[in-house]
Amino acid sequence: MPAPLQWLFKAFDVFVVIGMAIISLLIFTNVVLRYGFSSGIPFAVEVSRVVLVWVIFMGSVVALAKGAHLGVDSLVVRLPRKARIACFLVSYGLMLWCCWLLAKGSWSLTLIEWGNVQALSGIPVGAIYAAGLAAAILMALVLLVDLWRSLRGILPAPWSGVEHVEPLPVVSPALNSEKAP
Repeated sequence: MPAPLQWLFKAFDVFVVIGMAIISLLIFTNVVLRYGFSSGIPFAVEVSRVVLVWVIFMGSVVALAKGAHLGVDSLVVRLPRKARIACFLVSYGLMLWCCWLLAKGSWSLTLIEWGNVQALSGIPVGAIYAAGLAAAILMALVLLVDLWRSLRGILPAPWSGVEHVEPLPVVSPALNSEKAP
């Protein structure tokens, strides 16, 4: 992950944890109130939905920055260096284009839906689409930083030709001694 952005992604990690805690607390409390006391928190579902959308989008930004997205690099690591760099540039160009499309669409929907509010919570419906806009901008920032670093000779792991190998499982010595005859 780029060093200048580490503090930002730490904040996103905290946001994701707090968001999941809010969702869990709201839903759990609502279930207990509905089944135990025949009442509930009227806005719990709407707030949980908005927080969940933001958590998902911010989590995907963090996953992109950490290189944790699902990827198949078995072909890329076998390519010669120039072909890897070409694939890297094409791949990042396509991802930046997707970020542009996501930002453009999210911005349009945010503007259209900002005047509409959710019935119980009063949260603008556009707040849901604003999560896509924020994620697109931040993902593009991460991609541009990676491209800048690649111009300085620092390619991300699969593109640099280093094949990722899973570490061998660690077996505790106590388990090994139990199997001995």
